[in-house]
Amino acid sequence: METLPTLLRRDGVSLTGIAFLPLVGLPWIVKFLWAPFVDNHWSRRIGKRRSWIIPMQATVFLCLAAVAILGIGEATTPIAIALFALASLASATQDTATDGLGAENFEGAMLVRANAVQVGGTMIGFFIGGAGCLILAGMLGRQAALAAMALIVLSGLVLILLWREPAPAAQSTTRPEHASLSRFVRRPGAVSVLAIALLTAVTASSVFGLSKLFLIDRGWALEAIGQIGMIGGVVTVVVGCGGGAWLVRRMGIARVLLLSLGLSCAGACLWIMQASAILPVERHIALVAILLGSAGSGGASVAAMTLAMRFAARARQAGTDMTVVQSSRDLGEIGTSATVTAIAGVAGYSSGFAFSIVAAIAAVFVILSFRRNDALRQLADEASDGEEWSPRLNPD
Repeated sequence: METLPTLLRRDGVSLTGIAFLPLVGLPWIVKFLWAPFVDNHWSRRIGKRRSWIIPMQATVFLCLAAVAILGIGEATTPIAIALFALASLASATQDTATDGLGAENFEGAMLVRANAVQVGGTMIGFFIGGAGCLILAGMLGRQAALAAMALIVLSGLVLILLWREPAPAAQSTTRPEHASLSRFVRRPGAVSVLAIALLTAVTASSVFGLSKLFLIDRGWALEAIGQIGMIGGVVTVVVGCGGGAWLVRRMGIARVLLLSLGLSCAGACLWIMQASAILPVERHIALVAILLGSAGSGGASVAAMTLAMRFAARARQAGTDMTVVQSSRDLGEIGTSATVTAIAGVAGYSSGFAFSIVAAIAAVFVILSFRRNDALRQLADEASDGEEWSPRLNPD
């Protein structure tokens, strides 16, 4: 799905038409509605989380395989979009189980590392499904590229079939209190955790998808766009996620968030200057913009999701709590992608890129409010191996 807007734009579809494609990801926004069901119902024989991960992964594979067989063209686009929507529903449901698995089995410094691996894996998936698929489509054709994506999903299905989930001690006697959305909403700090997840996602999403469309309109080849996208992906995983996890343990969540948002804003400014003809649209400038945004996105994601996992681990409904937070993040990604594409179609690319800076400024205000919330201060301190953090507007 990451590569579909770029392919359709290549075929001449208008920005207004493409703007609605991200709505295929709607299940990721509303998955919190059935997250308690996933937390409360499972097979003891298969395992609490494997009960959902296995069938959902199989569904995603079958959908991608069908799209690879059909191909993406003018006649098959409606069917492909429907299959992508079904795959989106399955993967969104699976995400509740995988997030719960991580929050339930790690804590302290290991939670930060595990979260970096999870976020890094997600980023790798985005860039393989986006930039990687574009490169393969340019070299081997669209159907071959889609078949490769389906095989990657199949390999994940094989791994989860071979793995055996350890049973929690409480599972052998009685099930915990039923998960519910109301239990999450009543918890102190929930709104701030949601806001950070949303705004960091908006900051990154305002640039990544739109930059590809911008370069397409400037005459760049699919392979060239895919190549700088893959470079950005490496930076996201290694520098953003890996470096972000290292910094979280030493600087604390809030400082890493502020640093990462600053990097993202710097990248957005470069895109604005290119779109406004202040700077030429050249490879080295676009690459620097991609690198800044990628490092910022990876670092912010690790910090925000470490905060969320620490928050979720405090209740006996980790899957539900993480899903609500992730839904907020997905709302930022999917909603922003559609919004900035529509803005670019009406007011130009500069206005779309500027959306990222507005979101980053809003996130800064939420971060600075942490010092007034004891619950969030404690969460941030624990995630940074006990080092206290207190934002100061005036150093003295």
